[in-house]
Amino acid sequence: MTRYAKTRIANPSRYFRAPDRVLSDDRLSHDDKENVLRSMALDAEQMVDSSSEGMAGANSAYNAKDLQSALIELERTKRSEAVDDSGRQSARFQRIMVVTTANQDLNREIADVAFDMAEVVDGKVFLLNVVPLTFEGAGLAAAGPMVAAVPLDALDTTKIIQDRNEQLTELAFESGTNVETEIEVRSGQIEQVIVAYADDCDADVIVVGSPNRSWLEALFDPSIVRRVTNLAPCPVLVVPEPV
Repeated sequence: MTRYAKTRIANPSRYFRAPDRVLSDDRLSHDDKENVLRSMALDAEQMVDSSSEGMAGANSAYNAKDLQSALIELERTKRSEAVDDSGRQSARFQRIMVVTTANQDLNREIADVAFDMAEVVDGKVFLLNVVPLTFEGAGLAAAGPMVAAVPLDALDTTKIIQDRNEQLTELAFESGTNVETEIEVRSGQIEQVIVAYADDCDADVIVVGSPNRSWLEALFDPSIVRRVTNLAPCPVLVVPEPV
């Protein structure tokens, strides 16, 4: 309990001329307001006792009807907000998984969508980046920003994973929100890793980016987005890359 609340509970008549003033004090929690109102009721009761004994009181007693009305209104507000909180907790898309790529511009687009969703439902964002183990045939040229542009056996995989972790950390920081965020970098076959992580984090929705690609690229390399959509254990939200 804050010092602010304690002083008003201890001596409500010093700060509030009427019970309805307590309800409009945004610095008090619901429990604080209830304690202040009960303190007012106790003051009123003591005032009545003093008057019946012929003793002079220092303050005027609060009106009993006003106190009762304020307590009823406070209870109504608490119930209303409890219903709102219950609805928020039962929101369908609370665990939002984001499949990032090597293209940080596209990552920002899809991350913005995910963090906006999470803020609305008080959800959590899971940022995933997949480092593929191998590339196959013509798919290498068409793989786009979802994968690196050279075979991984020619590179230091550890360094790539480190770079991707830093990329995701930067992405989360740039969001500028307080949304709870988890970062994960895994290596393996792209679609399989995405589906496995969706199961691991119990994702409610997967957000992926759709990079701009020519019809020829699409012909030689089936869309990873399409394959993920077919295999995913939950809905997939596709965010197009800005033109």
